Amino acid sequence: MNVALIIISIIMFFAIAVANLYILVYFQHEADKNTAIFPKVVTVAGLTLTCVNILMLPMDVANERTDGGIPMKELWMAIYIIIGIWVVIVIPFAIFYYEAEDPDDPRNSKQLENAIKWELATLFVFTILTVILWLGLGVAEVPLTKLSSELVDSSFCKPLGSHDCSCDTYKCSQELNKHLNYQITFILYIISMLTFIGMFLFVVFGGIGLTALPMDLINSWKRRPKFMRKETYDELKQKIGVRANHLFEIGGKLKERFKKAGGRPKSRAERRAYNKFRTNVFLLEEDYNRLEKAYNKGIGPKVIQIAWAWTQLGLGVLGICLSFLWILHIFLYLVVRPPASPFLNQMFIDLDNTFGLFGTIAYGVFAFWLLWCVIKGNFKFGLRIPFFFTIHPMKIGETLMNSFLVNTLLLLLSSITVTQFCSICFSLYNRYTGIDTLFNVGVRNLRYIKYVWNFYYWALISFAVLSLGYLAKFPDDNKRRNDNNMQIAELPN
Repeated sequence: MNVALIIISIIMFFAIAVANLYILVYFQHEADKNTAIFPKVVTVAGLTLTCVNILMLPMDVANERTDGGIPMKELWMAIYIIIGIWVVIVIPFAIFYYEAEDPDDPRNSKQLENAIKWELATLFVFTILTVILWLGLGVAEVPLTKLSSELVDSSFCKPLGSHDCSCDTYKCSQELNKHLNYQITFILYIISMLTFIGMFLFVVFGGIGLTALPMDLINSWKRRPKFMRKETYDELKQKIGVRANHLFEIGGKLKERFKKAGGRPKSRAERRAYNKFRTNVFLLEEDYNRLEKAYNKGIGPKVIQIAWAWTQLGLGVLGICLSFLWILHIFLYLVVRPPASPFLNQMFIDLDNTFGLFGTIAYGVFAFWLLWCVIKGNFKFGLRIPFFFTIHPMKIGETLMNSFLVNTLLLLLSSITVTQFCSICFSLYNRYTGIDTLFNVGVRNLRYIKYVWNFYYWALISFAVLSLGYLAKFPDDNKRRNDNNMQIAELPN
């Protein structure tokens, strides 16, 4: 057993857990400090599971390359069982528990009762649907190619009848089987369903993020804090004040309208108006914070911010290369049949031949970049198209725990599909690994669903191209910062 690999994995696990704990403390809202302990534990554990899921990809490859002796297939099953528990049971329960909190009632008995009630209903629906689908569709149809020698006894084919194959005394020219069908386990089917659900998040968020992430990094460099005179600061602050007054007026109208409807938006028009209002409030706060950082901070913080902006420029340029290589690899290895080139697979193999860890590190970088794109796409999609669903932005010192939990849920689901997608894209490099056996044999060949895995990368590319065109025309959110765009939507009487 590769002791060094195990030690490195343990160190990385604790480093990731500490980093996620720091992220929680850094981003959490003041109102949640020293409270909501259970949702915080769930969030840190969920974010750690997300990162560990991606880190296990290079670990699996390194274990196979060095004959490490670690039972990776069993570890993959264990990690996905835990992720399934977190996605189906723990995170929804934590969301229901957090949302049911009543500030006027210090006792949490009613809060716990409501959370258990809604979680049991969610678990019941999920279990019934999954069992029905598993019994009817939980069959893997693995392609099977029969190989035969040149010299075959003609009696081998007689039981099949002359209409089944054409035989002579030397060989049987027709394949006898096309698929090997077997019923997969219930646990593996749950993993398959979570992967299938995460696929929809992945193609939308990942496709948008492949374009949006490098472009936003470069735009952040363009909008880096700059030294300004007091006259410029006063002028910009006055404009922000006008926007704030406008939003205050709109917020009052929404409040009065929702009071008549029971306190919450109910119709589609009401939800669209409310989400549009929240988006503009978020952008206003962002502009105000950027202005204050540019003018009121001292020389030291400004230098740090400017240095970070130039770092973002470097990351943006690197990101353009990574996104371009990802899309090019998808075309060369997945779209073209048979594959025109192994491309990144061969690059990882060559790097491993140069030095044992180079290929594994590069493999992990490409996998993590794809996960980062999903994170960016999640935020970008909710911010750009607010009438689809309520946004849950991650803001330093202002992120409530329900936003943490929702984003953790989305990331966990997406990370499963990211892992599956990497196992397909790099099947030549990660062959014979535990993840290759799990996804490319069982999950990928499920009856009916298997056809989705052969084409869903087209949706990923489509979203990347569409977002490229949109972001090229509207490179940032200035259009939403325009006062003319902050009009309250028409509400029904």
